[in-house]
Amino acid sequence: MKNWRFWLGLIISGVFIWIALRQIKDWHLFFASFKEIHYWVILPALIGYFSILVFRAWRWHYILKSHLEIKFSSSLIALIICYMANNILPFRAGEVIRAIVLSRREKKAFSPVFATVVIERIFDSLIILVFLAVLLFHLTIPSDYKNIAIALKKGGIIALAGAVILIIFLYFLYYARDWVIGISDRFFSVFGKKIHNFVIQELDKFSQGLIILGNPFRLLVVVGFSFLVWGVNLIPIYYIGVGFGTQISIIGLLLLLFLGAFSAAIPAAPGFWGTFHYITALGINFLGALPQEKALPFAIVLHAFYYFPVLIVGLILAWKEGYSLTELEREAEREKTQL
Repeated sequence: MKNWRFWLGLIISGVFIWIALRQIKDWHLFFASFKEIHYWVILPALIGYFSILVFRAWRWHYILKSHLEIKFSSSLIALIICYMANNILPFRAGEVIRAIVLSRREKKAFSPVFATVVIERIFDSLIILVFLAVLLFHLTIPSDYKNIAIALKKGGIIALAGAVILIIFLYFLYYARDWVIGISDRFFSVFGKKIHNFVIQELDKFSQGLIILGNPFRLLVVVGFSFLVWGVNLIPIYYIGVGFGTQISIIGLLLLLFLGAFSAAIPAAPGFWGTFHYITALGINFLGALPQEKALPFAIVLHAFYYFPVLIVGLILAWKEGYSLTELEREAEREKTQL
């Protein structure tokens, strides 16, 4: 584990937790909010959350099938272990770990499998940007929050530019593979034969995972899967709101979904502690969906649904697959240094 990265994440999370707790004016009302929850919502919220994982695995499996014969069970197990690892290990190491788990389970090369993870995350980013556009078009933003609207627009433009640049590079790598590898061959030749050969071999393997980019129909199917994945993400948010006695509008749900994704992008402690709680509570207060005393409890309960179920199931699956957290982290660090 990179100690400075770990401590930096803890500090960032600590700051956000401190800011969130400072918003509490009445601690009695804060704790009373947890007693007033309608706990019957646990079941539909859990069903909704695990449906997200199934649909995500289904989408990833579809991308993988463009060039690999993979069992769906392997895709699902690797994805759940990935989410578990993201909740424990720093800087989203789980994204590398799921490629490791699947490639070992199915005896496939790591690089083309990891390429599909990159493609999947690009689709996630694009869908979130679509939701941001819908929000900016439909959400009425009071004058006191105009600076937030400007920040959202600028952040959306920067994220879109980054996604477009990455997409262009991936398409170049797929359609002009020999040209890209030729340039890389000349560039990395100055770093010695060992590094040069490794980079060229891995770049060639990585490009094999981009086959889906040459199939417009499969790309459209993945877009449909992506909207489904993120649409199902609204279910736990909705039912946790019902548990607190409110029905959040579809625009409000999209805002909370976007804010949750934004908080996950901040390099905080594993599991997005602090950042998720503060930013989600801020969103609830902005919407006026709940009294201020219930905004942070709402964020805490929602985060618990995102965090603990997949953590428990992921640890069980990792144990059954014969992995330890130390081994997974070591493998992730080794693969990241080689990417």
